[in-house]
Amino acid sequence: MLLQLCRAATAVLLALALGASAASAQNVPSGGFTSGDIAVRDRLIAAQESQLDYYRCRFGVDVSAVSGGCADGSPTPGLGRPGVFGGLPTFVEVAARDRLIARQEALLNVYRCRYGMDTHAVRGGCEQFANAGSAAPGSGALLLPADAIADGGLPKGLVTPAGVTVAVAGRDGDAYRVVTPCGNHATVRTGRPLRDVRVVIDPGHGGPFDTGPRGPNGLVEKDLNLTLSRAVLGELASRGIAAATTRTGDYGTLLRVRALFADALGAEALVSLHHNAPTFATGAAPGSEVFVQSESRQSARADSARLGGLLYGEITEALSRFTGVRWSRLRDAGVLRVLVPDGRDAYGMIRRPNLPAVLVEYGYLSNPSEAALFATDEYISAAAKATANAIEAYLNTDRPGTQVRSQPRVFTPGNATSRCADVELE
Repeated sequence: MLLQLCRAATAVLLALALGASAASAQNVPSGGFTSGDIAVRDRLIAAQESQLDYYRCRFGVDVSAVSGGCADGSPTPGLGRPGVFGGLPTFVEVAARDRLIARQEALLNVYRCRYGMDTHAVRGGCEQFANAGSAAPGSGALLLPADAIADGGLPKGLVTPAGVTVAVAGRDGDAYRVVTPCGNHATVRTGRPLRDVRVVIDPGHGGPFDTGPRGPNGLVEKDLNLTLSRAVLGELASRGIAAATTRTGDYGTLLRVRALFADALGAEALVSLHHNAPTFATGAAPGSEVFVQSESRQSARADSARLGGLLYGEITEALSRFTGVRWSRLRDAGVLRVLVPDGRDAYGMIRRPNLPAVLVEYGYLSNPSEAALFATDEYISAAAKATANAIEAYLNTDRPGTQVRSQPRVFTPGNATSRCADVELE
């Protein structure tokens, strides 16, 4: 039935397109527009949007764009009905509609070629869209060519065809101009736009030059952080919270690029995931630490402090349920600030971002008892749920968290590595 509806909607599009062909974007009259010129375009725009919605619901991609939602794989409303145009038709209004029609058709062609649907309607064939999406249906990971995006409407971030997340710096002809993980500029032809991201998850370390500590069981921090980040992203997605990550695989990303990425997306929070070393005295209580941003030398930034307090409470409560673990812990563990002697925040992932940011040390990978736990699926699940609980509470409630310790640590960490090897983006 849905296939028949899709094809019926396609027939409507073709009929409308024939009626509008005399006023295409390539052949806009010089003047003397009528309300009919507007009406035929508005009908085509409504019909194309309805066709787009059929594809979105049928294949479970970009369903957030379906205004009425989806039911049983189909959009709940019928074909769109444009409103009656009551103004004076002008060149600007006609040209704006023609640009929208062209962008809709470009996106329709991506859907058609990606899912092998109505490909006869694609002028020039599907070869031009060979890279238009490599994820399985239902993943929502649709890749759009840069020329399908309106001028001024570029996404702030992108997942490239190779799965690398990048900030978008602009357009370069028919490609996106992006910032690479090592801070260079490059171009990519297609990508999955990142829009309306509320949270950025940062798996600490990554790549051959920045591995983090290795546990006595061989578990490496960069890998543990990445595994946990994927679980956190899954938890957030299941709750309808749009999130992105600073790295999707085992490659290096400079701290300034991670901060730039989060700020560029306009996210509401950044959470950097880490596991600590070396081991200190052990005991019965988790030694988790959450580092927050400073407002001044004397006080913490309020939004960062609330996020950090919520994370600390949820994480320590979840970890305390594991029995038989001897936890490493410093006496001042908790929600705290770490400053260099001149009063600035010591850690780059706290100091560099403009948005509210925190850095979580879940526990001590160097401690054999904790390392054994961290290697289990049970730990990843519990830690991910606790992290998502705290983020959800931060975004959607006014709930306060654990208070920040009044006395900050004063510590000068070693410089983060500046060695970085860029990876393939396409």
